[in-house]
Amino acid sequence: MQIKYTITASNSLTQLINFIERTNTTGSGIRWLNKYELFLAKALLLSVNPKICNNLSLKELGLNCLYFNDWLIAYSIHQNFILIEALLHKSRIID
Repeated sequence: MQIKYTITASNSLTQLINFIERTNTTGSGIRWLNKYELFLAKALLLSVNPKICNNLSLKELGLNCLYFNDWLIAYSIHQNFILIEALLHKSRIID
C-alpha cells in the first residue's frame, strides 16, 4: 500500500528534516528521514489494528495516530493508500 501526504504534512516533514540538518551534523536530516520511513513501513503497512487518536480534535476527524519518537503521525486509511494528514510534535498535542 502506498503512503501519501497532505500538503500540510509534507511541509511539516520538510521543515523538520531541514531543522535537523541545520542543527546537527551533515547528513543527520537524511538519516532521520530514513529511520522515519523505515518506521512507517513497519508500523503502517504491517499494522492490523490501527489506533484511533486520543486527541479529541483528531478523533472527531476519524484519524488514526502513532508516535515516532517525539512526533505524532495522524493518518487516514483509504482503499489503496494511507494518507499522512499531520505530523505534530507531541508537546503540541493534548490527549
